[in-house]
Amino acid sequence: MIDCFGDPCSSHCPQNSDSQLSILENSELSVCSYNFEFRSYQHHKGDLPGELLVNGNCIEQCVTAHNNVTEVANFIQNVLQYQPTNGSTAQYICSINCVENYDQIEWQYAAWLDPYEQAIFGQCMVNGKLRSLAVAQDIVAHEFFHGLTYQIVGLDYYGQSGALDESYADIFGILVANFQNSDIETWNWELGSGFGDNGRAIRSLSNPAIYGQPEHMNNYRILPDFDDYGGVHYNSGIHNKAAYYLLSSQDAEGNYLFDATSGATLFYLALSQLSKQSVFSDSRRAIQQVARTLFRQDSSKLEKLRAIATAFDNVGIGDNIGIFE
Repeated sequence: MIDCFGDPCSSHCPQNSDSQLSILENSELSVCSYNFEFRSYQHHKGDLPGELLVNGNCIEQCVTAHNNVTEVANFIQNVLQYQPTNGSTAQYICSINCVENYDQIEWQYAAWLDPYEQAIFGQCMVNGKLRSLAVAQDIVAHEFFHGLTYQIVGLDYYGQSGALDESYADIFGILVANFQNSDIETWNWELGSGFGDNGRAIRSLSNPAIYGQPEHMNNYRILPDFDDYGGVHYNSGIHNKAAYYLLSSQDAEGNYLFDATSGATLFYLALSQLSKQSVFSDSRRAIQQVARTLFRQDSSKLEKLRAIATAFDNVGIGDNIGIFE
């Protein structure tokens, strides 16, 4: 997502025309999807974001990817009602079919590029065919919520603050992917199904351990700087599990205390309470503080507050976890 600070953002998205019917842009939501045509984003940074006019080798997956970005933009603008603080217009830019090096087609990663304020998506072989990571709605949401977090708070991407950044992106990936399903009992809590090892998912909020992540602060590991920025993708499982406990919490009668909208609003508003070096305990305090206001007229307010406290207690995130940084 791009917040254009005083720049004419419309120049990023040429208007559609009769001669360019395959241009992937949504002017209403300011969404543009580009085909990077398997060029190296490291060696061709000047060519980002790529080609709006999609060629035949990309049409099906590029259209799916564009639809996914559009859904994310709609969620951010109309569900969360996000507006840039300076009054500018948020734009949502992605490049599909990116690679890292020359002579490379398979690149099993996706990323948010802060300097370019856009998402990029690679692809991997699935059943003998290249499949873009951008066809997975939760992966697309994950990357664009890195962008939203970057715009709102700019968490330092290292150690526990970096793990918090990863966790919020995972949480919103799950929320976007399940948003149309009102039955929380049947939600899919896995992220990136089909893109992990042996066709599995990449991570799970409900069971981080099956993908090698810790689920409790007792297993938090301080990793070297060079190892995944101090373990941002590893330790995020702890905060993810707390989010799972929170979003799936029930009252005494077995009714879910939160729905997709209230859960998304809770985590979104908590973001604005964080600072660059916030850690897991800061997130707990922010969520509790937001909940007191958000649910102040809710008859189940006390149950919701207890559920939030229990969710974080269950993973060992208390109010004084700063010793881990």
